Amino acid sequence: MALAGIIALGAASAPAARAGEEEGGKVTISGSLDWYYQYSFNHPPRNPGGAEVGGRAFDIKNDQFALSLVEINVNRTPSKAFPVGLTLTGTVGKTADLVHATEPGTKTVRFLQQLYGTYTTTGGTPVTIDVGKFVTHHGFEVIESATNWNYSGSLLFTWAIPFYHMGIRLSAPLSSQLTAGVHFVNGWNNVEDDNSGKSIGAQLNWKPTSALNLILNYMGGDEFTGAALPANLNTHLFDLAAVWSLNDRLKLGFNADYATAAKTGVGGGNWSGQAFYARYQLSASQALALRLEHFEDSDGLRTGVAQNLNEITATWEHVWRQNLITRLEFRHDHAGTAWFPSGSGGKRSQETLTLSQVVKF
Repeated sequence: MALAGIIALGAASAPAARAGEEEGGKVTISGSLDWYYQYSFNHPPRNPGGAEVGGRAFDIKNDQFALSLVEINVNRTPSKAFPVGLTLTGTVGKTADLVHATEPGTKTVRFLQQLYGTYTTTGGTPVTIDVGKFVTHHGFEVIESATNWNYSGSLLFTWAIPFYHMGIRLSAPLSSQLTAGVHFVNGWNNVEDDNSGKSIGAQLNWKPTSALNLILNYMGGDEFTGAALPANLNTHLFDLAAVWSLNDRLKLGFNADYATAAKTGVGGGNWSGQAFYARYQLSASQALALRLEHFEDSDGLRTGVAQNLNEITATWEHVWRQNLITRLEFRHDHAGTAWFPSGSGGKRSQETLTLSQVVKF
């Protein structure tokens, strides 16, 4: 998720409608509506309230029109009179429920994807300080589908990394090309902490040229995420994300994750994966995107089964007047076990065809 701003260069930009100005600073409001229709060739049985398409982050329903996410963003910039900025991201829909599925505290936090204040120091090297709830610094993809190159979330986005954190983060430029950040948070996906340990994160963001951006992320601490991790395990996650713009039309991306989780007297393990991305701008309004991916859950700590997963996704995109984004996507998934739902029991493979529409305002 650290590359949200970079990835957005390859997608349609979101309009930020000015709602007004207050004495404390400028306030902007924007938002989006995300829905999809998906068909699985496995013909899985209907599962009201649950997943019908296996292995996915948010597009889990089959053969029906589904509301994925309604999002409202409110941003207040700091001013001399009140030097604290405010970021609020309000969400409703199935995606909001799934993002917070393992939240140990009240599930009403699903309506607030982000809520944090920002203060930037003055004098010398500026340090930006955020306090509150914010999306993770890990990964190539983000929660909002329109910002990603493909509609469906990758295996790494779904299984390898967290979605959000509660705590404090600091960032500062070390040079014109390098920015560093540190994070001190409750842990993975928990506004209300579920153990007495905290997690520490770090980030190095290097942009040697306007065409290349590499981000290295780390997070370590005791974690417990329900079915994903069966016990409080000391977890260390390393994440690398990169974007390379070869020219005005072609962009390439890469994401790699490696994590270990262990504790004395408790069975642990590791998981890892790699994802390769390509996006080609056919015209001002149309683009094609391709993603190839491999994920190893060697000890079943993330998916519940010791297995390898592979997927290939092809996405066609058409942008109508910048604020209407239509995508048609074909995806093939393959697992080491009969893990995907089907009408005749589990299958090792899964093919889906998805039509999605995002409206921005």
